[in-house]
This record gives sequence, C-alpha cells and structure tokens, in this order.
Amino acid sequence: MSIRLRVLRANQPLVARFPGAFYRFAWLAGWLSFHLQPRARRNVIRNMLAFTGGDRLAARRAALGVFRNIAQYYVDLCTLPSRDMQGIEAGHLELVRGDRLAELDHPGPIVIVSAHTGNAEMAIQALTYRGRPFVALVEAQQPPAWSRYLRRLRSSAGGEFHETTFAGIRACIETLHEGGLAGFMGDRDIQGNGLCTALAGRSVRLPTGPWEIARKTDARVFPIFSTRIKHDRFRVFVEQPFKVASTEDEDADIAAAVRRFAALLEEHLTREPSQWAFTEDFWKVHTCG
Repeated sequence: MSIRLRVLRANQPLVARFPGAFYRFAWLAGWLSFHLQPRARRNVIRNMLAFTGGDRLAARRAALGVFRNIAQYYVDLCTLPSRDMQGIEAGHLELVRGDRLAELDHPGPIVIVSAHTGNAEMAIQALTYRGRPFVALVEAQQPPAWSRYLRRLRSSAGGEFHETTFAGIRACIETLHEGGLAGFMGDRDIQGNGLCTALAGRSVRLPTGPWEIARKTDARVFPIFSTRIKHDRFRVFVEQPFKVASTEDEDADIAAAVRRFAALLEEHLTREPSQWAFTEDFWKVHTCG
C-alpha cells in the first residue's frame, strides 16, 4: 500500500469531521508543495505563462494558487462521504447563468463537459440532484489501490465514477441512452488520440471522446467550469448548452465541438489561471501540429 493511500485513508474520517481546520492546513500544504517540488513548480509556471501574457511574476502567483487548490481538492474528497449533496448547490455554489440549468428538467440525455478547475466533480454532482442518474469518467491512477480508493470517495456522494476504459465508456453510453447524465473532462487528452486544436495561441491535442459520445447519443451538452472561491465555496459558470452537429461529415462535427470548447476553456483560464490543476507541463505533453 502506498504511503499517500495510507495517509489519506487514515485521516479521512478526521478531515471529514473538521473540514474547516483542514482547508486552512491545505492552504499551507499547497505553499509547502510549491516550494518543495521544483520540477512541478516549473511546469505549472510554464502552464500559467500562456494566460498571464508572459508575466512571470503573475504566472508564479497563479502557480502557487494551483498548488493550494490541489491540496484543498483532497480535503474535498475526504468530506464527500458525509456531504449533503442536495444542500451543496444552495450553500456552497455561486452560479453564473444558473438559469440555463432549467434545461436539466427536460427529458433526454445530458453530457456535462468540464475541466480540471476548482472542483468540477463536486459541482457537477451537486447540480445533478434533479432526479437524474449520473456517471462520469476519470483517469486511472497508479497504483491501482490508490485509484480504487479515489473512485470510492468520488462515488460516495451518489454518482458513479469509472476509469476511462471500454467498460467505463459503455456505462456512460448506457446511462445516456436511458436519459441520464454523463460527465467528462475536456481539457486533457489522456488516451493520446485527441484532436489538434488551438488553445491560448498554441496547438494542443484535446480529447474527442466527450463529443463523439454526445453526438452518438444525441445528448445536449452543458459546458460547466468551476472556480474555488474559498475552501468549499465555488463559483460555477454554466455556459450555453448545445448539441454536437450530426451531418454527413462526422469529423467536421467533432472538430467544431472541440474548437467551441477550447474557446470557452481559454476564456475561463484567462480569467482564473490559478484554478487549472495540472502539475505536468501541459504544453509539452499535449503539443501537436
């Protein structure tokens, strides 16, 4: 069993009981991680430079925010088993264009596509408490025991989380065919077969899976972005829902959806770059063209 799994499992009940104290501790832990992990710090600063106009001081401040947000995310995870998810929307989410969520009351499959900002998982689960079954795909982690424990925590609030495998994809498609809701992240091409598109003046690969599934199931797509305001309070931006086009040119339909999402993602990250929780060199790992 890995050390981080032992630590998280041992402390989860305590964190869930005293979240306020641990959110404050996570703020300090993020600061320590920022200073004790030079390679990750360089990666994150490089990621931030694309959204700060090349201002290195602003990029460094934003990078520190990234580390703090990542640390607080683990507090979020530990509290999920004891959360009243029905009360999260009212007490912890500040909705921007929340009126658009009225479409969730209409019948038919829904795909929510978000990004690794704030805590999209918590926001999406809170917003799905409208009688819809919810499934989501997440990246597999190593070692497998760590990945299984994270999925248990994520699923403890009512949603079902699956790794990005054929079985996970099948579960999402089945849920959508039944009129349910599926959640995906659209900002990281973990399978390495994404589409090359423009983001912040760079050519990068973004995943096509969410858009292919939405097109296949004729689902309405909700792009949603989350920003952590403080501790477990979030601002959630609900962008205009749309459907992926279904013409005779499937590739063009998917490409148009990817470009639309990339433009929304760039707008959000330019506004709040410190929310983008990546410690890899995104521009190097996902470069293309």
